[in-house]
Amino acid sequence: MLIQAEITSFALDTSRNTPVIILKEVNGDRTLPVPVGPLEASAIAIESLEVVPDKPLTIDLVKLVMEQLGGSLQRIVIGDMVEQSLQARIQVGSSSGICLIDCRPCDAIALALRCGVDIFIDDRVLDRVNAGTLSATARLRRRIRSIDTIEFGNYFLE
Repeated sequence: MLIQAEITSFALDTSRNTPVIILKEVNGDRTLPVPVGPLEASAIAIESLEVVPDKPLTIDLVKLVMEQLGGSLQRIVIGDMVEQSLQARIQVGSSSGICLIDCRPCDAIALALRCGVDIFIDDRVLDRVNAGTLSATARLRRRIRSIDTIEFGNYFLE
């Protein structure tokens, strides 16, 4: 079953100095930390803060190409976890049908923000992460709880 989620905060995994996006199910308490690279974090922060960059980012190009080819993003799904790596798909609809495209969760989230579509997480992924069965994820969740969230956008836009 797919669970709708939203971005609730941004954090920094201090052990790796890596940005993390915290997704939370809309009608519940389960969360999913999504590690992202600095460039992807900047793309997400720019959109979250409604900043217009001087030049379009790669994710803006993806959106433009998709739209120029007659497609529209319908939703994104973080649907699996393989060896502690989250797997995502974007669902693009067009006159010829629906196309599912595998991508990194950070790119899917950035595209979802730009297109104004919903983010979904497979219930099994949320259960697995929140049950603490993945020791690395459990450690990351504890680290995130122990640090303050940061002014994410300002951090990456400086």
